[in-house]
Amino acid sequence: MSKETQETKTPGGGLPWFWRLAIKAVIVAAAVLVLVAIGMMPAPNRTVEPNEAPPVNVKVMKVVSERDFTDSFLLPGVIEPNQVVTVSAEVAARVERIGPAEGDQVQAGELLIELNDELIRPQLDSAEAQLQRQQIEFERMEALVQENATSRQDLDNATTDLAAGRAQLAEVKARLERTRIETPVSGVLNVLMVEEGEYVQPGTPVAELVDMSVVKVVVDIPERDIAFFAVGQQAEVLLQCKDQQRWVKGTITYINELANPQTRSTPIEIQLDNRDRMLRSGQIVRVQLTRRTLAEAILIPLLAVLPQEEGYSVYVVADGVAQRRDIQIGIIKGQRVQATHGLEPGDVLITDGHRLVAPGQNVNVVSGNQ
Repeated sequence: MSKETQETKTPGGGLPWFWRLAIKAVIVAAAVLVLVAIGMMPAPNRTVEPNEAPPVNVKVMKVVSERDFTDSFLLPGVIEPNQVVTVSAEVAARVERIGPAEGDQVQAGELLIELNDELIRPQLDSAEAQLQRQQIEFERMEALVQENATSRQDLDNATTDLAAGRAQLAEVKARLERTRIETPVSGVLNVLMVEEGEYVQPGTPVAELVDMSVVKVVVDIPERDIAFFAVGQQAEVLLQCKDQQRWVKGTITYINELANPQTRSTPIEIQLDNRDRMLRSGQIVRVQLTRRTLAEAILIPLLAVLPQEEGYSVYVVADGVAQRRDIQIGIIKGQRVQATHGLEPGDVLITDGHRLVAPGQNVNVVSGNQ
């Protein structure tokens, strides 16, 4: 091989280095031209149809109105006796005899305690004798005046003495009558406070009587509700007697004029008949009170209501489409709430699935009372 041939070949028998650079430049230039041509091609005019949301499965109910809905609530109450009377002595004397025993049923006017009257009867005899002398003196003075035998002043004095004698006799008789302490009211002799032979003074308590034939149920009414009630209004009381429950009707007989400043509640009293003696003082009962009766009230499930930033809303179904309704709510009773505005009888209310729908969305009613 000649020297010239060896100078034109690269080591290893490949192409000369300037040829390899030229080929690479041509390839890069071709790639750039292809990319530019692709970029200049017009974009295809294709329209993508949006995917329609599938219907949401919901449960519904048909909105109806209740003709006479009773707005009532329950509160605890406490049984109290109709009367608790403390009987006291009115004269000073020794207890001679006690009639009934503790726990006995007594009637008004029945003898309770008899006091010793030995010190009062002589006073009665003296007052009667004194009055008799004064009566004679009055008659003598009256006859003398008619005969002009004495002055009119003497007759006036005799008249005054006679009146004083009558008053003295009446006072002694009253003290004698008060040695018989009688029951002022019918009821149960709850406590005897004295024993036979004990000496009592005027004002000394001797017995306590309790009348439970009629009882009072005392209930504290919240200030927001007290305006709904008046004396004579009916109330129902749930009684628990010997493992049995029963409702009895009572009448509001008293409403306190002053509210409790701490609780802002007003005590009222409901009277109940207790002639069967089933109720005891201090017993806790439940009282159902009715604020008012609403005509054509619309009540819906509380869970169907959606709270908003301002107010509340629900969803109804019309022609298979969900529609949002803004409503106003009234009273809440249990799991139901009154819709005062926004719904009408006949509307189909979504009760389940309403949190998954939006206004105008198709729905599929899977169950419900339509």
